[in-house]
Amino acid sequence: MNSTSLFDTSNFMPHGMCYLWQADILWTSVVSDVVTALAYFSITIAMVIFVRKRHDLPYPWFFTLAGSIIFMACGTSHLVSAIVIWEPIYGVSAIVKAVTAVASLATGIVIWFVLPFFLSIPSPSMLARKNVELQESLDKLTIAQASLVESEKMASLGGLVTGIAHEINTPLGVAITAVSLAKESIDKLKDNLSNNTLTKKQLAQYKEGVEKSTELIESNLNRTAHLVDNFKQIAIDHSDESLRSYNLREYINKVLVSLKSVFKENSHKITVQCDADINIYGTPSDITQIMTNLIMNTFKHGFEHMNNGDIAIEVQKKEQNVTFTYTDSGCGIPQQDMLKLFDPFFTTKRGSGNPGLGLYIVYNLVTQSLNGNIECNSEVGKGVKFNISFPFSSQVIASQ
Repeated sequence: MNSTSLFDTSNFMPHGMCYLWQADILWTSVVSDVVTALAYFSITIAMVIFVRKRHDLPYPWFFTLAGSIIFMACGTSHLVSAIVIWEPIYGVSAIVKAVTAVASLATGIVIWFVLPFFLSIPSPSMLARKNVELQESLDKLTIAQASLVESEKMASLGGLVTGIAHEINTPLGVAITAVSLAKESIDKLKDNLSNNTLTKKQLAQYKEGVEKSTELIESNLNRTAHLVDNFKQIAIDHSDESLRSYNLREYINKVLVSLKSVFKENSHKITVQCDADINIYGTPSDITQIMTNLIMNTFKHGFEHMNNGDIAIEVQKKEQNVTFTYTDSGCGIPQQDMLKLFDPFFTTKRGSGNPGLGLYIVYNLVTQSLNGNIECNSEVGKGVKFNISFPFSSQVIASQ
């Protein structure tokens, strides 16, 4: 008997006939095939969901081929095997098995091409070791960065020391000269007294000379003492992180006195406009660090090829905030550098020994210590403007 169609079942008998319709064998086979089919279908659905959810999955088509097609074909094959117990649809069963064979063969060939890649994927234990190594490296970098930040802070303090030393040198030199003149006058007076040649006119000249020398010595030593007091207070503020109340305008002037030597040798000018009644409650070294880094950044970069630059500092109370505006007339900042301006270790003068931490320190002091915000606006050839703002209620005590 020849079948005229692959799907013709009239010439076949159900597979249950082979079991002689023995119930225990028949139902064991049927239940096993159905359960196996359902398991394959479940695996297929899970594989499809896995591939759709994991967008970073390498070779997603391979998982689709190996998972969806094979498991679907195998599941259908077992389901058909359960059906042919009663319905002799052997043609359908043959097609399903052929599809399963083709999918399995394709997967069996492709797997050898993708196997090297999957073998190169790190195992969980390897990833855990790498994570530990990366964390150790990150900890070391964090420690090194903190050390560099502290070094940069001390470098700015060193700049203040240099400025103070330069400023003290002038009044001390004048005082020493005045002492020398007074000593010469005393020596002449001694000679005249010993020779009994001292006249009334010489005594008057001696008196006048000593008075002038004394005035010079007193005024210049007072100036030196004032400079030392300013620097001592700033140095204490650097080493002592305790909070205290201080007048902002007075403190800004102290910092500028300490930095005076930086712009004394050229025609650069710094002007300050600050309300007299702003009393900050916080760490004074924050303002010192912010001003020092901004000014030194301007001198190193903005005024590099200039001799007559202008810096303007304007501080005022505005609603619930204190606004600190810093403007210079320097060369400006290129737009491609603006996005990286506050990044640690970003500098355009790497070869000159600049670590690139100045503005990074400023940003952290403003945002973390002062709980404020900072933004920068600049165009090439039009200088730079920093707008700093921090809460009035938490940082400023209104004058009584």
